[in-house]
Amino acid sequence: MYPIHVNLSGKRVIVAGGGLVAYRKIKDLLNEEAILTVISPAAVNEIQEWHAEQKLTWIEREVKREDLKEAFLIIAATNSKETNAWIASHAKPKQLVNVADQYESGNFILPSVIRRGRLVLSVSTGGASPSLSKIIKKELQQTYSEDYETYLDFLFECRAIIKKEFPEKCRRTLLSNLTDSRFLYDKEKQNVFKQALINQVGQTDRIKTIE
Repeated sequence: MYPIHVNLSGKRVIVAGGGLVAYRKIKDLLNEEAILTVISPAAVNEIQEWHAEQKLTWIEREVKREDLKEAFLIIAATNSKETNAWIASHAKPKQLVNVADQYESGNFILPSVIRRGRLVLSVSTGGASPSLSKIIKKELQQTYSEDYETYLDFLFECRAIIKKEFPEKCRRTLLSNLTDSRFLYDKEKQNVFKQALINQVGQTDRIKTIE
């Protein structure tokens, strides 16, 4: 399978199922600004709370064929293999479909994901071993700490300044300096470097003094 990241903002997403499996899928979807609808006769408390908070729409019944028509993405996560297979078989060819317990019935899989602000790491074993995915995810969580969230914001802001304010001949050196490990855990060094960039806008002959 080809790994991609999909922008779901404003897209209709249907999740069939209201149990723990559906809950885990929905939890990762909540920050994607999708138009999220959950269809299930019953739902765990968290899903009911999200519905009450208007973070999603919960329709309290079994899924129907017409529910699938306008969906951009469909997740079949009920506790019935037959129902999940039925959902997959009634989806349109151009719709994205994930089947929780039969990944081969859909056309995409949901990897384990680690988020550190702008940094997104995905782990998948292609359906071979979800347990191994969880083990690798834990290892990555330890390697890439919460510090990366602030660090990625620093990189993003500095990169924007460099691309806008500095000539092309200077950019490579400056962008390379940004990835120096000394910035990762030191917010003060990040702020000093960013301020130095701002101060030197238009003074490209002094670029080497930014360290």
